[in-house]
Amino acid sequence: MSDILRRVVRTRETPILNISSDDVFPDITMEWCYVSDERQAVSVRRDDTRPVNALTGKTIHVWGCGGLGSWIAEFAVRAGAATVVLCDASVVTGGLLVRQNFTELDVGGPKAAGLAERLRAISDATTVEVREGMLPADWETVATDADLIIDATISNAIAEVTAVVGATPGRRATIAQVATDARSGSLGLAIVTPPGGSPLKEIDDAAGVAVKAAADLEPYKTFWSDPGVGDELVPTRGCSAPTFHGSAADMAGIAGALLSFIAMSLEARTPGTHLMALPQSGVSPTHRFIPHAPTETAEATSEDPAA
Repeated sequence: MSDILRRVVRTRETPILNISSDDVFPDITMEWCYVSDERQAVSVRRDDTRPVNALTGKTIHVWGCGGLGSWIAEFAVRAGAATVVLCDASVVTGGLLVRQNFTELDVGGPKAAGLAERLRAISDATTVEVREGMLPADWETVATDADLIIDATISNAIAEVTAVVGATPGRRATIAQVATDARSGSLGLAIVTPPGGSPLKEIDDAAGVAVKAAADLEPYKTFWSDPGVGDELVPTRGCSAPTFHGSAADMAGIAGALLSFIAMSLEARTPGTHLMALPQSGVSPTHRFIPHAPTETAEATSEDPAA
């Protein structure tokens, strides 16, 4: 088509805008040319006004690529994070596909590597790095290099390391720990401390006291109690580590909500604890933020009047 238009212009010596359709052979096929809608000069991101927009251009560490971490990592990439670093020493097994962000092609391989391949396929604008083991080898310097560290391991040992990282002088990173309940996998917890904020354990302990003292937060006491009989699940004979109940729909929903709350805290630089419940859980309030005040007793307060 372009060649024909050029010939017509040369032959007629007339501006191309004055060429009518009669000047073009009727058997030439005309097709639509689709233009990408991610042209930075003229387009606005669809999540521009949403909380996760605070993650754009940030360096984010996700420690633990399981039920929550695997989904959180994907949402961080879709939010436009500049770099996402993954840490997980586990291997993907078939049973995990019920609720974790993997495919059959990942079974038998390392979680972090499989997830990294998926994330790179989602966006080539985000650098996805894999660190061997449960923690990066340079974990002592992560606090000053990263913008956000999310501990999704549910590991007491990693929590101890996270506490050390949080005490790093000149800490730049906001640190968060996330968890779900063992009984239904429909409740979420995110403890967040910005640079200069209190240790995660201090915030966690204070939130536990506040929750246990608040009658309307009864369902959330599970996060500070040992699992009851039937709360945990043994997925197969010979499994030595009981796990929690929960579906992919539950995990993706909780991960998305918790990441949004963490992003809000990242912007506000407010230490505290987010409690949330999926609509199908039947739990109310569906969201409660417990701010942490180091010198006084934290009280459970709601950011949402409907809560």
